[in-house]
Amino acid sequence: MLSNDEKKWFIGIDGGGTKTKAAICDERGQVQTIATGDSSNPLSRPWAEVEATLKQLVTTVCQEARIRDEEVSGLFIGLGGADRPFVREKIDAAFAEAWQERLFFDNDVIPALYSGTWGQPGIVLISGTGSIACALTSEGVRHRVGGWGYLLGDEGSGFDLGKKAAAAVLRAHDGRGEPTVLTELFLAHYHVSSPEELIAFIYGDDNPRMQLARASELVEQAARQKDRLANGLIREAAAALCELAHTCLKKTQEALPVVLAGGVLAQDTLVRQRVLAEASFPVVIPEVSPVIGALVAAMTRAGHRVDESVAEQLRESGTALEKR
Repeated sequence: MLSNDEKKWFIGIDGGGTKTKAAICDERGQVQTIATGDSSNPLSRPWAEVEATLKQLVTTVCQEARIRDEEVSGLFIGLGGADRPFVREKIDAAFAEAWQERLFFDNDVIPALYSGTWGQPGIVLISGTGSIACALTSEGVRHRVGGWGYLLGDEGSGFDLGKKAAAAVLRAHDGRGEPTVLTELFLAHYHVSSPEELIAFIYGDDNPRMQLARASELVEQAARQKDRLANGLIREAAAALCELAHTCLKKTQEALPVVLAGGVLAQDTLVRQRVLAEASFPVVIPEVSPVIGALVAAMTRAGHRVDESVAEQLRESGTALEKR
């Protein structure tokens, strides 16, 4: 067995709006540990807090792997907005001096994409709190469709589903819309006795966007109870997501696989089932989480080849740690 001095180590970070994950592995793909921290979205959280979260996670995984950061061959940080100049400048200022050529960073869609393609070209279709389709072609060209935020886009996202469901409940209460099981589910979820009381919970929440995104689970429940309106919302969401992927594919002019990611598509939801049924493109359901995709990015950008044996080791060891 190789000693730490003979091994190459890689750290991958998958930054998210609700939590951040970091993992460390050796050159064989053996994942040593996975750590979780607070949100690290620099577009919605002060940079000082984001920087502290990222540095703490790097320290944590190095300590748990019993190595020094000097022994790490590549650190990849996937963050929302990392393709924007002001975010890149912040990351450089925080990490470039210490990590120099060992530092790599990119938008957080890359870990999600690589969790399904293992570093190869493809399209990632994300439906979580928001929604977006992003492509990385065989020539390294990038395309994006959607991702314009909850005011101007996010079609087919958890927020979009939750918002439309809440609106349907209020329309039914007014007498403008059809009765729906969603009413009972919303009242029970928020512990209120009338739809009118929902307003205080939704508008008064510190993060109403996240509050409504969580409510998308109620649409799933209602649809499984054969509620006509909820099933209509599921169909609309799936159609919107397929449109994102189709449009992105047209831009690439390549037959690329589409990787499904984000909370709405990562699980066996009715939305995912509908997308799979309607998709006319090859779909990949990742076997690993995006933080493993971040490790793939760290390895490939540091010049280390991720062959099938490395991928299998990442898959097995990473999955075992995630289940703990």
